[in-house]
Amino acid sequence: MAADDRSGARASIGRAPRAFRPRGWAVLLTLVIVAATIRLGNWQGTRAAAREQQQAAQQRALQLPSLAPAELLAMTELDDNVRYRTAKLDVRFVADAVLFADNRMHDGRVGYGVLQLVVTALPTGGVRYFLLDRGWVEASPFRDQLPNVSTPDGVVSIEARVDRPPSRNRGSADNDGAKVLNYVDIGEIARRWQRPLAPFELDQIGGAGFTGVSRPLGGTNAMFNRILQAQWYLFAALAVVLFVVLNFRKRASS
Repeated sequence: MAADDRSGARASIGRAPRAFRPRGWAVLLTLVIVAATIRLGNWQGTRAAAREQQQAAQQRALQLPSLAPAELLAMTELDDNVRYRTAKLDVRFVADAVLFADNRMHDGRVGYGVLQLVVTALPTGGVRYFLLDRGWVEASPFRDQLPNVSTPDGVVSIEARVDRPPSRNRGSADNDGAKVLNYVDIGEIARRWQRPLAPFELDQIGGAGFTGVSRPLGGTNAMFNRILQAQWYLFAALAVVLFVVLNFRKRASS
């Protein structure tokens, strides 16, 4: 009989009611995790929206005819309705104005983007200067050996896409006057070459001087950002669930 009483007591203890009694540090930690993961999810959502907008602009540009040379020469800024449009233009390459954009990849190979100053005559007289990205070239195994790129002679025809320079967080990197650039800043390059450059870049896709590999369009993989956004929100939800489950504890015996 005593054994039955002890067994019943143990069963009663095992079935002791539980209460939600979170500790202060657990509440604070959960709030921090949830706030951080939701903020990261919102950030990925903002990036996805920007990439979706960029992709839509690229698709619109592909369906539009090329810009006439007069339209391109008249542009004083790069409007979103014009970005990614193509244009054909007769230009002259300036042989002593060549730079290399660092860390440009193609098919898993490291290389540079070839940047060169080109100039074209205006119908009303005078000239206009553009920064032309001639495309990708493979880098030498030795950092101090830059690729040899030839410069077309005379006035030649090129086909290019109107775009902004590739964005990159400058961090502590600096363009110290060398021919290899850590980032592309049209204002800096204009001061270096002492020429008034158009406030946008021409990315060559054909014609004289083209390396054969154009600069790729900006990243538009919005789905990747959407997946990351969902993951961060899932982490926030998981933190809440764990907080609730782990903070249900047995009531103290009266």
